[in-house]
Amino acid sequence: MRFSSLLGPCLSLIGVAASGPRVNQDSLSAVPAYRPRGNQDSLALQRQSQWFNGSHPLREDPAELRKRDGTKYVFMHHIVGNTYSYTQATWTDDIQQIAAKGIDAIALNVGGDSWQVTQIGYAYAAAQALGSSTKLFISFDFTTDLGCTLSDIISRAGQFSSHPWQFKVNGKPMISSFSGDCLGNSGWQTMKTQLNAYLMPFIFGLEGKFNTYPSLDSWYCFGCAWPQGDYDKNTDDDNYYISQLGTKYATTISPWFFTHLSDKNRILRSDDWLINNRWDQLMTLRDTLTFVEMVTWNDYGESSYFGPVRVDQPAGTTWADGYPHTIWFDMSAYYIQAFKTGVYPAITQDVIYYWARPHPHDAIVSNDGAQPDNWDWTQDYLWAAAFCSSTCTVTLTVGSSTSTFTNQPAGVNKLQLPLAAGKISVSMVKNGKTVISKTETGYTYVLQPTLYNFNAFVGAASATGSPTTVTTATTTATTTATTATSTPTSTSVAGTTWNYLGCYPDSSSARTLSNGISTSTSTNGVSTCLTTCKNAGYVYAGVEYGVECWCASKMAAVTAAAAGDCNMACSGGTGNCGGGNRINIYFAATGLATTTTTTTTSTATPTSTSVGGVAWKYLGCYADSTTARTLNNGIHTSTSTNGLSACLTTCKNAGYVYSGVEYGVECWCASTMTSGVSIEAAGDCNMACSGGTGLCGGGNRINIYFASAGLSTTTATTATSTTTSSAAASTPSWSYLGCYVDSANPRILNNGLSYSSPTKNSVSSCLASCAAAGYLYGGTEYGQECWCASAISSGASTAASGCNMACSGGGGDICGGANRISLYKASSVAVALALTWTSLGCYQDYSPRTLNNGISFSSTKQTITGCQNACGDAGYYYAGVEYAQECWCSSAITSGVSQAASTDCNMACTGASAQICGGGNRINIYKATVTTARRSHLYPQIGN
Repeated sequence: MRFSSLLGPCLSLIGVAASGPRVNQDSLSAVPAYRPRGNQDSLALQRQSQWFNGSHPLREDPAELRKRDGTKYVFMHHIVGNTYSYTQATWTDDIQQIAAKGIDAIALNVGGDSWQVTQIGYAYAAAQALGSSTKLFISFDFTTDLGCTLSDIISRAGQFSSHPWQFKVNGKPMISSFSGDCLGNSGWQTMKTQLNAYLMPFIFGLEGKFNTYPSLDSWYCFGCAWPQGDYDKNTDDDNYYISQLGTKYATTISPWFFTHLSDKNRILRSDDWLINNRWDQLMTLRDTLTFVEMVTWNDYGESSYFGPVRVDQPAGTTWADGYPHTIWFDMSAYYIQAFKTGVYPAITQDVIYYWARPHPHDAIVSNDGAQPDNWDWTQDYLWAAAFCSSTCTVTLTVGSSTSTFTNQPAGVNKLQLPLAAGKISVSMVKNGKTVISKTETGYTYVLQPTLYNFNAFVGAASATGSPTTVTTATTTATTTATTATSTPTSTSVAGTTWNYLGCYPDSSSARTLSNGISTSTSTNGVSTCLTTCKNAGYVYAGVEYGVECWCASKMAAVTAAAAGDCNMACSGGTGNCGGGNRINIYFAATGLATTTTTTTTSTATPTSTSVGGVAWKYLGCYADSTTARTLNNGIHTSTSTNGLSACLTTCKNAGYVYSGVEYGVECWCASTMTSGVSIEAAGDCNMACSGGTGLCGGGNRINIYFASAGLSTTTATTATSTTTSSAAASTPSWSYLGCYVDSANPRILNNGLSYSSPTKNSVSSCLASCAAAGYLYGGTEYGQECWCASAISSGASTAASGCNMACSGGGGDICGGANRISLYKASSVAVALALTWTSLGCYQDYSPRTLNNGISFSSTKQTITGCQNACGDAGYYYAGVEYAQECWCSSAITSGVSQAASTDCNMACTGASAQICGGGNRINIYKATVTTARRSHLYPQIGN
């Protein structure tokens, strides 16, 4: 089940009603008892009235806490519960952005959903593929549906603790948490011992009794990022915890807090430059602190996000839409460097950062619930931080409110201005010359809002002619390196000469280049954009906001803006790519054949094509809607690498004769086309494919193709294709039965075997496992699960669109969905082989895994025989049991691994106390030899 409403950790006050008296700085409440997050009113981390006396209960041990060189570390807290739609490419983009600012590691806040394990796998794989300097570690969120079974928690942590991109302290994998008192000190100690881990959890309620948790290496204060009442954030809470923990204390920083849900409707005071002042406070505590965690990257529900606003917002969090916070992260690069080095860097770039709420704090909205609790703890000001490389004069304006701050010194100057109805304008003058002048077109302060929104809009303006950094509000990769700005010039790309026309205004409501295509990438540059537009046949090209590329056949009649307005570095790292609502425009003067400027060019029109021996005929651009899909009886995907060839291949492999690309990222497959849909103008399908080549439909517009030759299909009246997909090319052949509803009790395939593979599941591997085990039915579910059985026990077919999750192993396969299984039937039942298993001994098991090319699972009823049978039935001749509950299957032992002492494998199997199932990073391995043929037995369900 997808938990789309999962929110990040929430901090609130206790016992304070919105209408009651304000809480002053000294009237802080006690920490409440733990309650599940769903109905949680408070997770406050206020100081206790009674300070703990005596020595530090965790005992300072800097050698255990820090590297010998005294290195400081900055982490980013990432809510995995808000990544349901992520692919590995999305993780790559996140990690690139985070690493570019000097973040050392990402804390992956993980709940209990199985799909989150898949996402964690994507994250580690992305970091490794990048060779990123930023590492990862798990932070278990015990206020979700994670549960608190120690063996399960250890198993989850152990799955990635040996990964090359695991963050470690003195060689020990870091493990963190939000809450976790349910494990008790003994549970944490067991985890520490078995995984040789370094523990840095946040467990609330330990004030004054940290000595009852000697297992902890460190403890971080999640809620210390915000003030706990109507006052500015200070270091009182930090000093209180330092008095008990010494150098084992870690803390947090956050830019903002606001949420407006039915069960959580409050603000925490974020005024008076909270983020700047908090960084300065951390600098004063630097001699004591080693770890600082930024919270968070993507907690949109509580407005405490530094990252781009992506599609996986919790339901109802409209206050994040149009309110980018990435510029706060850009500004933080200065402070991150300062904290890590101990010295504030010299400011070489003149920038004005600014932020504000969109309406008065006391405004009343009639149809949007109650005012947020603590609404009167905030002030109606524009907050600004002017980074000046030398003496500067700054003017701030909002509507009719304006103020000039003369002769501000070199450094960071914190400024404020009362808000008034209208737009924000900022300027900077140095030596009589205006170096910054910008009006923020993306924001307007209104007096009568229609919705409550106490979130902050964050913007920035950089000086013309000074070095710049990438500052984005979308999914760009950022860089801390500065690049000198330069005026764009005409250029030649692949035989086409492009003349630079100038810097022009642009807005979402009135696009300057509006009748073509657009892309947004982390590798954007002038040359790549011009190439995109050339290949699509457009004569106008424009780069904007660092990451955006726009192509069109005509240009709106607009007046050029100041050249200095287009001053944002391209996300690809070279040159300038427009600015906020400013676009650098080029015109193809020679070398590009075009049609008239009133229509899109003919070269942008899709054509028929051949993919994998199948001829696909282009049928046209059709209308499509969420209520009446044009291709509605098959499968669909949504990816950041979508393209025509990839989509056609997906549909071909699944046996569908109709294929369609839509909205840049979507691929749709079906065996029939819905009758009565209308064909639309070819120009309506004008969005570039997210994979970077060609056109992939548009908004509610789909480019449709038909497999006219080369694909064996059923009749058009069949609800689903029954052809053998490319994934089921093994013997026996498999027929696709359709998408079926599957529930936990009973399972539709419940009398055979099953396994979960978070990173390697595919239709072909699953069906091969079922065939090898002699089962007649096979099914893939939830992206990563494989199920085999000799008969269908229950279940009803459902809409094909319910099976819409990509297989964890990639390759374009679809592997069911949430409580939906893609079901296949074999043409015959294979005869299985009887196997004899021989013990090979106890082996070390780290990364890479000793048995690393097959499947694995964990069970509270693990036995040696059960693991051997599971591996044999899946076609693997090496089986290994580890850590009491794990089973690993493979076709070979990884070369170079070392055998361990037999006594190292000393943990009793969870399903048979008299048997030994490996140990911590130790695996008992068995090898099978074929003896006689046998009929496959009915094997009980694996796992829990």
